[in-house]
Amino acid sequence: MDRNAWALKVRIALVTSIHKLKTKPRLLYDKIAGNLRLRRGMVKIGAIILGLSIIGGGTYYYLENSPIYLLADGEQIALAAGKNQAEKAIVLAQNELAAELGTSVLGTSSKLSWERAGLGKGQPLSQDKLVAVCKNKLDWTTDTSAIMIDGKPVVYLASREEAQKLLEDLQTFYLPDDGAEIKIENSEFKEDVQIVAVQGSIQQLQTREEALTLLTQGQEEIVEHTVQKGESLWTIARENDLTVAELQEMNPSLKGTYLQPGDILNLTKIEPLVTVASTATMTIEEKVPYKVVYENDSSIWTGQQKVKEEGKNGTREVTYRLTLANDLELERQVLAQKVITEPQAKIVRKGTKVMVASRGSGGSGPLKWPIRGKITSSYGAGRGHTGIDIDGSTGDPVFAAGSGTVIFAGWKGNYGKCVDVDHGQGLTTRYAHLNAIDVSVGQKVSTQSVLGKVGFTGRSTGSHLHFEVRVNGRYKNPLNYLD
Repeated sequence: MDRNAWALKVRIALVTSIHKLKTKPRLLYDKIAGNLRLRRGMVKIGAIILGLSIIGGGTYYYLENSPIYLLADGEQIALAAGKNQAEKAIVLAQNELAAELGTSVLGTSSKLSWERAGLGKGQPLSQDKLVAVCKNKLDWTTDTSAIMIDGKPVVYLASREEAQKLLEDLQTFYLPDDGAEIKIENSEFKEDVQIVAVQGSIQQLQTREEALTLLTQGQEEIVEHTVQKGESLWTIARENDLTVAELQEMNPSLKGTYLQPGDILNLTKIEPLVTVASTATMTIEEKVPYKVVYENDSSIWTGQQKVKEEGKNGTREVTYRLTLANDLELERQVLAQKVITEPQAKIVRKGTKVMVASRGSGGSGPLKWPIRGKITSSYGAGRGHTGIDIDGSTGDPVFAAGSGTVIFAGWKGNYGKCVDVDHGQGLTTRYAHLNAIDVSVGQKVSTQSVLGKVGFTGRSTGSHLHFEVRVNGRYKNPLNYLD
Protein backbone atom coordinates (compact mmCIF):
# COMPACT_ATOMS: atom_id res chain seq x y z
CA MET A 1 0.00 0.00 0.00
CA ASP A 2 1.34 3.45 -0.89
CA ARG A 3 1.75 6.20 1.59
CA ASN A 4 -1.29 8.26 0.47
CA ALA A 5 -3.81 5.35 0.65
CA TRP A 6 -2.80 4.47 4.15
CA ALA A 7 -3.21 8.10 5.31
CA LEU A 8 -6.76 8.29 3.86
CA LYS A 9 -7.86 5.12 5.71
CA VAL A 10 -6.55 6.45 9.00
CA ARG A 11 -8.36 9.72 8.46
CA ILE A 12 -11.69 8.04 7.76
CA ALA A 13 -11.44 5.90 10.89
CA LEU A 14 -10.61 8.96 12.97
CA VAL A 15 -13.57 10.97 11.68
CA THR A 16 -15.91 8.03 12.40
CA SER A 17 -14.69 7.72 15.95
CA ILE A 18 -15.10 11.44 16.60
CA HIS A 19 -18.71 11.32 15.30
CA LYS A 20 -19.60 8.44 17.59
CA LEU A 21 -18.24 10.32 20.56
CA LYS A 22 -20.38 13.35 19.67
CA THR A 23 -23.68 11.44 19.21
CA LYS A 24 -23.53 9.05 22.20
CA PRO A 25 -24.23 11.57 24.96
CA ARG A 26 -27.34 12.73 23.11
CA LEU A 27 -28.71 9.23 22.82
CA LEU A 28 -28.07 8.62 26.52
CA TYR A 29 -29.87 11.80 27.41
CA ASP A 30 -32.84 10.95 25.26
CA LYS A 31 -33.08 7.49 26.87
CA ILE A 32 -32.98 8.86 30.40
CA ALA A 33 -35.57 11.53 29.62
CA GLY A 34 -37.87 8.97 28.03
CA ASN A 35 -37.67 6.76 31.09
CA LEU A 36 -38.53 9.66 33.35
CA ARG A 37 -41.57 10.59 31.26
CA LEU A 38 -42.77 6.91 31.32
CA ARG A 39 -42.43 6.76 35.04
CA ARG A 40 -44.40 9.96 35.51
CA GLY A 41 -47.21 8.48 33.33
CA MET A 42 -47.25 5.27 35.24
CA VAL A 43 -47.45 7.14 38.52
CA LYS A 44 -50.49 9.03 37.25
CA ILE A 45 -52.17 5.81 36.05
CA GLY A 46 -51.43 4.12 39.37
CA ALA A 47 -52.93 7.03 41.23
CA ILE A 48 -56.07 6.82 39.12
CA ILE A 49 -56.37 3.05 39.66
CA LEU A 50 -55.82 3.47 43.39
CA GLY A 51 -58.52 6.12 43.54
CA LEU A 52 -60.98 3.98 41.66
CA SER A 53 -60.18 1.03 43.90
CA ILE A 54 -60.85 3.07 46.99
CA ILE A 55 -64.14 4.36 45.57
CA GLY A 56 -65.22 0.87 44.37
CA GLY A 57 -64.25 -0.76 47.64
CA GLY A 58 -66.21 1.81 49.55
CA THR A 59 -69.23 1.29 47.33
CA TYR A 60 -68.97 -2.50 47.71
CA TYR A 61 -68.65 -2.18 51.47
CA TYR A 62 -71.65 0.14 51.52
CA LEU A 63 -73.78 -2.26 49.50
CA GLU A 64 -72.68 -5.27 51.53
CA ASN A 65 -73.29 -3.67 54.90
CA SER A 66 -76.08 -1.12 54.38
CA PRO A 67 -79.75 -2.00 55.06
CA ILE A 68 -81.45 -3.78 52.17
CA TYR A 69 -84.79 -5.41 51.52
CA LEU A 70 -84.65 -9.13 50.76
CA LEU A 71 -87.15 -9.99 48.00
CA ALA A 72 -88.50 -13.44 47.11
CA ASP A 73 -90.29 -13.65 43.77
CA GLY A 74 -90.58 -9.86 43.78
CA GLU A 75 -92.12 -9.64 47.26
CA GLN A 76 -90.35 -7.98 50.18
CA ILE A 77 -89.96 -10.54 52.96
CA ALA A 78 -87.43 -8.94 55.34
CA LEU A 79 -85.28 -5.90 56.10
CA ALA A 80 -81.67 -7.05 56.49
CA ALA A 81 -78.65 -5.16 57.80
CA GLY A 82 -76.90 -5.82 54.51
CA LYS A 83 -76.46 -8.22 51.64
CA ASN A 84 -73.76 -10.05 53.53
CA GLN A 85 -76.10 -10.74 56.47
CA ALA A 86 -78.91 -11.86 54.14
CA GLU A 87 -76.65 -14.33 52.31
CA LYS A 88 -75.44 -15.82 55.59
CA ALA A 89 -79.04 -16.11 56.83
CA ILE A 90 -80.08 -18.02 53.71
CA VAL A 91 -77.25 -20.53 54.17
CA LEU A 92 -78.06 -20.97 57.87
CA ALA A 93 -81.77 -21.43 57.08
CA GLN A 94 -80.95 -24.16 54.56
CA ASN A 95 -78.70 -26.00 57.04
CA GLU A 96 -81.21 -25.76 59.90
CA LEU A 97 -84.05 -27.08 57.73
CA ALA A 98 -81.93 -30.03 56.63
CA ALA A 99 -81.21 -30.87 60.28
CA GLU A 100 -84.86 -30.54 61.31
CA LEU A 101 -86.20 -32.64 58.44
CA GLY A 102 -83.45 -35.22 58.55
CA THR A 103 -83.00 -34.94 54.79
CA SER A 104 -81.06 -32.87 52.30
CA VAL A 105 -82.30 -29.42 51.35
CA LEU A 106 -81.09 -28.68 47.85
CA GLY A 107 -81.76 -24.96 47.82
CA THR A 108 -84.59 -22.56 47.18
CA SER A 109 -86.67 -22.22 44.06
CA SER A 110 -87.69 -18.70 45.07
CA LYS A 111 -86.24 -15.97 42.83
CA LEU A 112 -84.12 -13.83 45.17
CA SER A 113 -83.23 -10.17 44.68
CA TRP A 114 -82.10 -7.19 46.76
CA GLU A 115 -83.35 -3.67 47.07
CA ARG A 116 -81.65 -0.78 48.86
CA ALA A 117 -83.61 0.45 51.83
CA GLY A 118 -83.77 4.17 52.41
CA LEU A 119 -83.04 5.79 55.72
CA GLY A 120 -85.66 5.57 58.44
CA LYS A 121 -87.25 2.38 57.07
CA GLY A 122 -87.14 0.58 60.38
CA GLN A 123 -84.77 -1.64 62.32
CA PRO A 124 -83.16 -4.51 60.36
CA LEU A 125 -83.93 -7.98 61.67
CA SER A 126 -81.50 -9.80 63.90
CA GLN A 127 -79.67 -12.77 62.43
CA ASP A 128 -81.90 -15.32 64.21
CA LYS A 129 -85.11 -13.64 63.10
CA LEU A 130 -83.83 -13.28 59.55
CA VAL A 131 -83.01 -17.01 59.48
CA ALA A 132 -86.53 -17.81 60.71
CA VAL A 133 -88.07 -15.63 57.98
CA CYS A 134 -85.97 -17.34 55.32
CA LYS A 135 -87.02 -20.78 56.57
CA ASN A 136 -90.70 -19.90 56.47
CA LYS A 137 -90.97 -17.57 53.48
CA LEU A 138 -88.68 -19.17 50.91
CA ASP A 139 -89.76 -22.17 48.86
CA TRP A 140 -87.13 -24.80 49.61
CA THR A 141 -86.60 -27.86 47.46
CA THR A 142 -85.56 -31.35 48.51
CA ASP A 143 -85.44 -34.91 47.23
CA THR A 144 -88.84 -36.56 47.81
CA SER A 145 -90.55 -39.86 47.07
CA ALA A 146 -93.89 -39.23 45.39
CA ILE A 147 -96.80 -41.68 45.37
CA MET A 148 -98.04 -41.62 41.77
CA ILE A 149 -101.61 -42.75 41.08
CA ASP A 150 -102.32 -43.33 37.40
CA GLY A 151 -99.31 -41.15 36.57
CA LYS A 152 -100.32 -38.23 38.79
CA PRO A 153 -98.32 -37.31 41.93
CA VAL A 154 -100.66 -37.28 44.92
CA VAL A 155 -98.56 -37.30 48.09
CA TYR A 156 -94.87 -36.62 48.80
CA LEU A 157 -92.82 -38.30 51.52
CA ALA A 158 -89.29 -37.75 52.77
CA SER A 159 -87.94 -41.15 51.73
CA ARG A 160 -88.72 -44.20 49.65
CA GLU A 161 -88.83 -46.25 52.85
CA GLU A 162 -91.61 -44.01 54.24
CA ALA A 163 -93.51 -44.25 50.95
CA GLN A 164 -93.26 -48.06 50.97
CA LYS A 165 -94.52 -48.21 54.57
CA LEU A 166 -97.43 -45.97 53.58
CA LEU A 167 -98.51 -48.42 50.87
CA GLU A 168 -98.26 -51.28 53.37
CA ASP A 169 -100.43 -49.33 55.84
CA LEU A 170 -102.93 -48.68 53.07
CA GLN A 171 -103.25 -52.38 52.23
CA THR A 172 -104.28 -53.22 55.81
CA PHE A 173 -106.25 -50.05 56.57
CA TYR A 174 -109.69 -51.36 55.56
CA LEU A 175 -109.48 -54.77 57.23
CA PRO A 176 -111.93 -55.34 60.13
CA ASP A 177 -110.59 -54.22 63.50
CA ASP A 178 -112.82 -56.04 66.00
CA GLY A 179 -110.42 -58.38 67.72
CA ALA A 180 -110.49 -60.90 64.90
CA GLU A 181 -107.46 -62.82 63.63
CA ILE A 182 -106.81 -61.52 60.10
CA LYS A 183 -104.57 -63.06 57.45
CA ILE A 184 -104.22 -61.31 54.09
CA GLU A 185 -104.29 -63.72 51.16
CA ASN A 186 -104.00 -61.14 48.40
CA SER A 187 -103.98 -57.36 48.21
CA GLU A 188 -103.50 -55.09 45.22
CA PHE A 189 -104.37 -51.62 44.01
CA LYS A 190 -106.90 -51.24 41.21
CA GLU A 191 -105.10 -48.09 40.08
CA ASP A 192 -101.52 -47.87 38.78
CA VAL A 193 -99.62 -46.97 41.98
CA GLN A 194 -95.88 -46.26 41.88
CA ILE A 195 -93.19 -44.64 44.01
CA VAL A 196 -91.11 -42.13 42.03
CA ALA A 197 -88.12 -40.06 43.20
CA VAL A 198 -88.70 -36.38 42.39
CA GLN A 199 -87.42 -33.02 43.53
CA GLY A 200 -90.16 -31.06 45.23
CA SER A 201 -90.94 -28.35 47.71
CA ILE A 202 -90.56 -29.17 51.40
CA GLN A 203 -94.02 -27.61 51.84
CA GLN A 204 -95.37 -30.60 49.90
CA LEU A 205 -93.84 -33.13 52.29
CA GLN A 206 -96.34 -35.02 54.44
CA THR A 207 -96.05 -37.41 57.34
CA ARG A 208 -97.15 -40.99 56.78
CA GLU A 209 -100.26 -40.40 58.89
CA GLU A 210 -101.23 -37.27 56.93
CA ALA A 211 -100.71 -39.03 53.62
CA LEU A 212 -102.77 -42.06 54.75
CA THR A 213 -105.66 -39.78 55.74
CA LEU A 214 -105.60 -38.06 52.35
CA LEU A 215 -105.50 -41.32 50.39
CA THR A 216 -108.33 -42.95 52.38
CA GLN A 217 -110.62 -39.95 52.84
CA GLY A 218 -110.07 -38.49 49.38
CA GLN A 219 -110.71 -34.99 48.11
CA GLU A 220 -113.83 -33.18 47.10
CA GLU A 221 -114.61 -33.20 43.42
CA ILE A 222 -117.51 -31.82 41.43
CA VAL A 223 -119.65 -34.36 39.57
CA GLU A 224 -122.68 -33.77 37.37
CA HIS A 225 -126.08 -35.26 38.16
CA THR A 226 -128.82 -35.49 35.54
CA VAL A 227 -132.25 -34.98 37.08
CA GLN A 228 -134.55 -37.98 36.60
CA LYS A 229 -138.33 -38.06 36.53
CA GLY A 230 -139.76 -37.88 40.04
CA GLU A 231 -136.63 -36.35 41.59
CA SER A 232 -136.65 -33.10 43.53
CA LEU A 233 -134.11 -30.94 45.33
CA TRP A 234 -135.08 -32.68 48.57
CA THR A 235 -134.65 -36.24 47.30
CA ILE A 236 -131.36 -35.45 45.54
CA ALA A 237 -130.00 -33.65 48.61
CA ARG A 238 -130.99 -36.52 50.92
CA GLU A 239 -129.44 -39.18 48.67
CA ASN A 240 -126.14 -37.27 48.62
CA ASP A 241 -126.00 -36.36 52.34
CA LEU A 242 -126.57 -32.67 51.63
CA THR A 243 -129.04 -30.04 52.72
CA VAL A 244 -131.21 -28.26 50.17
CA ALA A 245 -129.38 -25.02 51.01
CA GLU A 246 -126.00 -26.64 50.27
CA LEU A 247 -127.31 -28.02 46.99
CA GLN A 248 -128.60 -24.58 45.98
CA GLU A 249 -125.26 -23.02 46.89
CA MET A 250 -123.48 -25.46 44.56
CA ASN A 251 -125.89 -24.52 41.78
CA PRO A 252 -126.33 -20.72 41.89
CA SER A 253 -128.06 -20.74 38.49
CA LEU A 254 -131.08 -22.55 39.98
CA LYS A 255 -134.23 -20.45 39.99
CA GLY A 256 -136.50 -21.53 42.82
CA THR A 257 -136.90 -25.19 43.70
CA TYR A 258 -138.56 -26.55 40.56
CA LEU A 259 -136.60 -29.13 38.57
CA GLN A 260 -137.26 -30.70 35.21
CA PRO A 261 -136.03 -34.11 34.01
CA GLY A 262 -132.77 -33.60 32.13
CA ASP A 263 -131.58 -30.64 34.23
CA ILE A 264 -127.90 -30.86 35.19
CA LEU A 265 -126.88 -30.27 38.80
CA ASN A 266 -123.40 -30.01 40.28
CA LEU A 267 -122.75 -32.25 43.27
CA THR A 268 -119.69 -32.60 45.47
CA LYS A 269 -118.41 -36.12 45.82
CA ILE A 270 -115.67 -37.38 48.12
CA GLU A 271 -114.07 -40.71 47.29
CA PRO A 272 -110.78 -42.37 48.29
CA LEU A 273 -107.93 -41.66 45.87
CA VAL A 274 -106.98 -45.32 45.63
CA THR A 275 -108.93 -48.59 45.76
CA VAL A 276 -107.50 -51.57 47.64
CA ALA A 277 -108.84 -54.90 46.34
CA SER A 278 -108.10 -57.62 48.87
CA THR A 279 -109.03 -61.08 50.05
CA ALA A 280 -108.35 -62.17 53.61
CA THR A 281 -109.32 -64.86 56.08
CA MET A 282 -110.84 -63.75 59.35
CA THR A 283 -111.27 -65.98 62.41
CA ILE A 284 -113.60 -64.53 65.00
CA GLU A 285 -115.64 -65.62 68.00
CA GLU A 286 -119.35 -64.95 67.57
CA LYS A 287 -122.39 -65.35 69.79
CA VAL A 288 -125.03 -67.94 68.93
CA PRO A 289 -128.46 -66.43 69.74
CA TYR A 290 -130.70 -68.47 72.01
CA LYS A 291 -134.17 -69.59 70.95
CA VAL A 292 -137.41 -68.71 72.73
CA VAL A 293 -139.65 -71.63 73.65
CA TYR A 294 -143.26 -70.97 74.69
CA GLU A 295 -145.22 -73.19 77.08
CA ASN A 296 -148.99 -72.79 77.42
CA ASP A 297 -150.11 -72.12 80.99
CA SER A 298 -153.84 -72.13 81.84
CA SER A 299 -153.19 -70.40 85.16
CA ILE A 300 -152.16 -67.18 83.39
CA TRP A 301 -154.65 -64.90 81.67
CA THR A 302 -154.65 -64.85 77.88
CA GLY A 303 -152.31 -62.16 76.60
CA GLN A 304 -150.03 -62.39 79.64
CA GLN A 305 -146.61 -64.05 79.74
CA LYS A 306 -144.12 -64.99 82.42
CA VAL A 307 -140.48 -65.98 81.96
CA LYS A 308 -139.85 -69.42 83.37
CA GLU A 309 -136.16 -69.56 82.49
CA GLU A 310 -133.89 -66.90 81.04
CA GLY A 311 -132.03 -67.72 77.86
CA LYS A 312 -128.29 -67.59 77.36
CA ASN A 313 -126.36 -67.04 74.14
CA GLY A 314 -123.80 -69.59 73.06
CA THR A 315 -120.46 -68.93 71.33
CA ARG A 316 -118.81 -70.29 68.22
CA GLU A 317 -115.55 -69.75 66.34
CA VAL A 318 -116.00 -68.99 62.65
CA THR A 319 -113.42 -68.55 59.89
CA TYR A 320 -114.53 -66.43 56.94
CA ARG A 321 -112.94 -65.52 53.64
CA LEU A 322 -113.61 -61.84 52.96
CA THR A 323 -113.51 -60.16 49.57
CA LEU A 324 -113.15 -56.40 49.97
CA ALA A 325 -112.93 -53.24 47.88
CA ASN A 326 -111.62 -50.77 50.45
CA ASP A 327 -114.11 -51.10 53.34
CA LEU A 328 -116.92 -52.44 51.14
CA GLU A 329 -117.44 -56.14 51.82
CA LEU A 330 -118.26 -57.77 48.49
CA GLU A 331 -118.45 -61.36 49.74
CA ARG A 332 -118.22 -63.30 53.01
CA GLN A 333 -117.69 -67.05 52.71
CA VAL A 334 -117.73 -69.43 55.70
CA LEU A 335 -114.65 -71.66 55.60
CA ALA A 336 -114.99 -73.37 58.99
CA GLN A 337 -116.88 -73.10 62.26
CA LYS A 338 -117.07 -74.86 65.60
CA VAL A 339 -119.36 -74.39 68.59
CA ILE A 340 -117.61 -73.43 71.80
CA THR A 341 -120.65 -73.23 74.10
CA GLU A 342 -124.20 -74.25 73.27
CA PRO A 343 -126.98 -71.66 73.67
CA GLN A 344 -129.64 -72.19 76.34
CA ALA A 345 -133.24 -71.58 75.30
CA LYS A 346 -135.43 -68.99 76.99
CA ILE A 347 -138.62 -70.61 78.29
CA VAL A 348 -141.72 -68.41 78.48
CA ARG A 349 -145.08 -69.37 80.02
CA LYS A 350 -147.89 -68.13 77.81
CA GLY A 351 -151.30 -67.56 79.37
CA THR A 352 -154.37 -69.38 77.99
CA LYS A 353 -156.87 -68.58 80.74
CA VAL A 354 -159.97 -66.84 79.33
CA MET A 355 -161.70 -64.15 81.39
CA VAL A 356 -165.38 -63.45 80.79
CA ALA A 357 -166.52 -59.99 81.81
CA SER A 358 -169.78 -59.77 83.75
CA ARG A 359 -172.10 -57.04 84.86
CA GLY A 360 -173.16 -59.08 87.83
CA SER A 361 -172.34 -58.28 91.42
CA GLY A 362 -170.28 -60.18 93.89
CA GLY A 363 -166.88 -58.56 93.25
CA SER A 364 -164.95 -56.35 95.61
CA GLY A 365 -164.07 -53.56 93.15
CA PRO A 366 -165.81 -50.16 93.08
CA LEU A 367 -166.72 -50.45 89.38
CA LYS A 368 -169.09 -52.65 87.40
CA TRP A 369 -168.26 -54.34 84.10
CA PRO A 370 -169.30 -52.07 81.17
CA ILE A 371 -170.18 -54.98 78.81
CA ARG A 372 -170.26 -58.79 78.84
CA GLY A 373 -167.57 -60.45 76.70
CA LYS A 374 -164.16 -62.09 76.49
CA ILE A 375 -161.04 -60.04 77.20
CA THR A 376 -159.10 -60.09 73.93
CA SER A 377 -156.20 -57.90 75.07
CA SER A 378 -155.07 -57.38 78.65
CA TYR A 379 -153.64 -54.29 80.32
CA GLY A 380 -149.99 -53.52 79.75
CA ALA A 381 -148.93 -49.87 80.05
CA GLY A 382 -145.30 -50.85 79.48
CA ARG A 383 -146.16 -52.22 76.05
CA GLY A 384 -148.44 -49.35 75.16
CA HIS A 385 -151.82 -50.91 76.02
CA THR A 386 -153.37 -48.64 78.65
CA GLY A 387 -156.59 -50.56 79.23
CA ILE A 388 -158.34 -53.84 78.42
CA ASP A 389 -160.18 -54.80 75.24
CA ILE A 390 -163.51 -56.60 75.72
CA ASP A 391 -165.01 -58.40 72.76
CA GLY A 392 -168.44 -57.22 71.65
CA SER A 393 -170.73 -56.84 68.65
CA THR A 394 -171.40 -53.55 66.92
CA GLY A 395 -174.45 -51.92 68.49
CA ASP A 396 -174.23 -53.67 71.88
CA PRO A 397 -174.99 -51.19 74.69
CA VAL A 398 -172.06 -49.84 76.74
CA PHE A 399 -172.87 -49.16 80.40
CA ALA A 400 -171.27 -46.73 82.87
CA ALA A 401 -169.00 -48.61 85.28
CA GLY A 402 -170.06 -46.26 88.05
CA SER A 403 -171.97 -43.08 88.76
CA GLY A 404 -170.42 -39.76 87.85
CA THR A 405 -170.28 -36.88 85.35
CA VAL A 406 -169.52 -37.08 81.64
CA ILE A 407 -166.40 -34.93 81.06
CA PHE A 408 -165.79 -35.85 77.41
CA ALA A 409 -168.02 -37.18 74.64
CA GLY A 410 -166.80 -37.11 71.06
CA TRP A 411 -163.99 -38.07 68.70
CA LYS A 412 -160.51 -38.53 70.24
CA GLY A 413 -157.86 -39.52 67.67
CA ASN A 414 -156.96 -43.22 67.73
CA TYR A 415 -159.69 -43.84 70.32
CA GLY A 416 -162.34 -42.89 67.76
CA LYS A 417 -165.67 -42.05 69.39
CA CYS A 418 -165.26 -42.21 73.15
CA VAL A 419 -166.77 -41.14 76.47
CA ASP A 420 -164.91 -40.16 79.66
CA VAL A 421 -166.69 -40.27 83.04
CA ASP A 422 -165.42 -38.64 86.24
CA HIS A 423 -166.41 -40.71 89.29
CA GLY A 424 -164.88 -38.35 91.85
CA GLN A 425 -161.82 -38.62 94.12
CA GLY A 426 -159.51 -38.69 91.02
CA LEU A 427 -161.12 -41.81 89.50
CA THR A 428 -162.09 -41.64 85.79
CA THR A 429 -163.07 -44.24 83.19
CA ARG A 430 -162.88 -44.20 79.39
CA TYR A 431 -165.02 -46.10 76.87
CA ALA A 432 -163.50 -46.07 73.37
CA HIS A 433 -164.08 -47.18 69.74
CA LEU A 434 -167.84 -46.58 70.16
CA ASN A 435 -170.17 -46.79 67.22
CA ALA A 436 -172.53 -44.23 68.78
CA ILE A 437 -172.54 -41.86 71.77
CA ASP A 438 -175.75 -41.46 73.82
CA VAL A 439 -174.58 -38.86 76.40
CA SER A 440 -173.17 -35.33 76.37
CA VAL A 441 -170.54 -33.43 78.35
CA GLY A 442 -171.77 -32.36 81.79
CA GLN A 443 -174.46 -35.00 81.96
CA LYS A 444 -174.84 -36.89 85.27
CA VAL A 445 -174.91 -40.67 84.87
CA SER A 446 -175.57 -43.49 87.28
CA THR A 447 -174.06 -46.97 87.42
CA GLN A 448 -175.23 -49.05 84.45
CA SER A 449 -176.51 -45.98 82.53
CA VAL A 450 -176.13 -46.49 78.76
CA LEU A 451 -173.30 -44.34 77.45
CA GLY A 452 -173.26 -45.52 73.83
CA LYS A 453 -172.90 -48.50 71.50
CA VAL A 454 -169.99 -50.89 70.81
CA GLY A 455 -168.16 -50.19 67.52
CA PHE A 456 -164.70 -50.06 65.90
CA THR A 457 -164.09 -46.36 65.22
CA GLY A 458 -160.59 -44.87 65.42
CA ARG A 459 -157.60 -47.20 65.36
CA SER A 460 -159.35 -50.53 65.75
CA THR A 461 -159.08 -53.90 64.02
CA GLY A 462 -162.57 -55.07 64.92
CA SER A 463 -165.67 -54.44 66.96
CA HIS A 464 -164.82 -54.25 70.70
CA LEU A 465 -164.79 -51.92 73.71
CA HIS A 466 -161.51 -50.44 74.89
CA PHE A 467 -161.97 -49.72 78.63
CA GLU A 468 -159.52 -47.65 80.72
CA VAL A 469 -159.26 -46.70 84.39
CA ARG A 470 -157.22 -43.69 85.57
CA VAL A 471 -156.49 -42.49 89.09
CA ASN A 472 -155.27 -38.90 89.30
CA GLY A 473 -154.37 -39.11 85.62
CA ARG A 474 -152.34 -42.32 85.93
CA TYR A 475 -153.28 -45.47 84.05
CA LYS A 476 -154.30 -48.38 86.25
CA ASN A 477 -155.12 -52.01 85.53
CA PRO A 478 -158.93 -52.07 85.20
CA LEU A 479 -159.07 -55.62 86.61
CA ASN A 480 -158.07 -54.23 89.99
CA TYR A 481 -161.12 -51.93 90.04
CA LEU A 482 -163.88 -54.10 88.59
CA ASP A 483 -166.13 -56.22 90.77
